[in-house]
Amino acid sequence: MTTNQPMQKKLTLISDNARGLQTNIGDLIHSYAIPYTPDVIATVETFLNPTIPTNFGHIQGYSGWHRRDHANGTFGGIAVCFREGLAVEALDVDMDRHLELMFFRLWTRQCDTILLCIRYHPKWQGSDPIHFFHTNLDTLLLQHSCKHLVVIGPAPGSKGF
Repeated sequence: MTTNQPMQKKLTLISDNARGLQTNIGDLIHSYAIPYTPDVIATVETFLNPTIPTNFGHIQGYSGWHRRDHANGTFGGIAVCFREGLAVEALDVDMDRHLELMFFRLWTRQCDTILLCIRYHPKWQGSDPIHFFHTNLDTLLLQHSCKHLVVIGPAPGSKGF
């Protein structure tokens, strides 16, 4: 997905450890999305899987959710959506399937690019996500011509907002 307008002078984000997006979508929308209208809404521990429709939880004024669901079971998972009109491109990054990472490229008004990584790091993954970053970060920045990096997502064991 690429939209056509670069972001304003600042990027606003909301990061949420949803602990079940299906049960907590209302609170996310009414307590955070509507009053703050962030550019990016990123959630982890969505507990979504491929049986949940792709249009679930659409927020007016935002793209549909970009999701990284688990094929088996209802745990973990990432979902992110963007304010309509934001210049963003979802990136297909080659990585082990068990890593809970999603990457996007965003454009600023100054035509700079930002590599945005949404991450969830459950304790059972050990140092795998850190090793992936250490090994691949410079390559990802160069490959996608990004001048800046933003990584968001809760630390292991955090409780959301």
